[in-house]
Amino acid sequence: MEQSASGPWQAEWSLAWVVGVLVAVLAVYWRTTLSTVDVWSNSTTYSHGFLILPVFLWLVWKRRFALSQLPIRPYWVGLLGLAAMGLVWLVGDLAAAAQPSQFAVVAMVPVAVATVLGAGWVRALAFPFVFLFFAVPFGDSLIPPMMNWTADFIVVALRLSGVPVYHEGNYFSIPSGDWSVIEACSGIRYVFACFTVSTLYAWIVYRGIARRLLFIGGALAIVVVANWIRAYAIVMLAHLSNNGLATGVDHLIFGGVFFGVVMAIVFGLGALWREDPASGPVADASVRTPERTAGAASRPSLPRRSLAAALAVAAILVAWPLVSIGTAQESYRVSGQIGDIEPLAGWIRSDDPVGSWIPELRNPSRVRVQTFVKNGRRVSVYVGVFDHPTPDAKVVASANRLVGSENPRWKQIERGVAEAHRRGGVVPVMTGTLFGRDGQILAWHWYWVDGTLTTSPARAALAQVLARLRGRSEMSAWVTAYTVEGDDPASGPPVLDAFMSDMLDSIDSALQAGNSGDG
Repeated sequence: MEQSASGPWQAEWSLAWVVGVLVAVLAVYWRTTLSTVDVWSNSTTYSHGFLILPVFLWLVWKRRFALSQLPIRPYWVGLLGLAAMGLVWLVGDLAAAAQPSQFAVVAMVPVAVATVLGAGWVRALAFPFVFLFFAVPFGDSLIPPMMNWTADFIVVALRLSGVPVYHEGNYFSIPSGDWSVIEACSGIRYVFACFTVSTLYAWIVYRGIARRLLFIGGALAIVVVANWIRAYAIVMLAHLSNNGLATGVDHLIFGGVFFGVVMAIVFGLGALWREDPASGPVADASVRTPERTAGAASRPSLPRRSLAAALAVAAILVAWPLVSIGTAQESYRVSGQIGDIEPLAGWIRSDDPVGSWIPELRNPSRVRVQTFVKNGRRVSVYVGVFDHPTPDAKVVASANRLVGSENPRWKQIERGVAEAHRRGGVVPVMTGTLFGRDGQILAWHWYWVDGTLTTSPARAALAQVLARLRGRSEMSAWVTAYTVEGDDPASGPPVLDAFMSDMLDSIDSALQAGNSGDG
């Protein structure tokens, strides 16, 4: 049997059923929910997340009368989708990777609604469900390229303004002082907030998908360019005022005033292009007041098939957290020390490390630095070990890096990839060139997880998940080999390549010893 209705009481209960599914999903996966809210609270980049849920509820409220006309028809295929999303959540949870788990939880909401109430309900709420994904804090990988674009624009604009510039990476010097483009200068928080607000605006104001996409793309382009101009203006004002105005203007322009002015311009331009919403998809049945039909005063109930579907959904939702708890109890954890890296092929130990620099890792369980010398060239090896991955301490994390953009002593001027030779084969490594008080350092780094060497964050995280499911140690390491390049930058890669060829087996053996608890 199918159930449909035509009264205002059904409209309110249609809303209640959707909200009930949302609350159930967020409650079962409460740890993921709290981790998302924690990011909103502690990062200005994602503080707009607090607005997503209220806006989602408002969007559903707008559609409540349209929902009241839909039949309640369980969509059993949705159980497969829900199981798939649960598996994604589990993998993210085991690897302490927040974003996959957060995306999976949000995706569970429309899938659960489709399963219990029907696929038609999801089609009717397509935009609200899409908008709900803006609650997930994502996009940190965009920060480095946006920093580079901002720095490049500033340098070009300064030179066009007649100001001499020495430019290296995200750092540049002009006669009045030295500057660097840090994360806050990238404009990423403005881009995310603009993406969210402009998407909502486009859906409300326009009817055609092409016009909506053009508006969103144009809004993002305006915000990015405006951020470049803002950054250039700060540098020029500081230069022209002998650094007298930069601080005050910086605080003013970096705040909400800048974003508010830019978005007002964007909305003003968008209003010139608006369409008559009278017959658009946002013109909802909620503007009408349907008459109360006879016998419509009672509270509606779900059909038996929907109750069965709801129980099946609840069982699948609860199953995955239970699996996570079970694997945590069986996971083999070690707290052994890192084994000693034995010198091979003519390398000898040294007590004099390569400079004062070390990578910046967040909460490693143990750290060890060893230095080796051969033919007058020194190479240091930094090993940062992480045991069981947690959101605050894991080998794959954006907080783990060679150097932060706000480090006062060291600056990363280049990054890339290279291939190190090992027993006739090659091992990919990530590279970084650092400049500081001790000179210029070339660093090669990689992840080590249960004997696997990789530069891929995804592969490292997957290796940890497989280790946990197999009951093995989840110990992982961030490994960095580095040397001073001196006056000849080309001398660094051959030294590190020779070191890796000679010593990589010894590094691997030292980590294996710690992994087995023998260190």
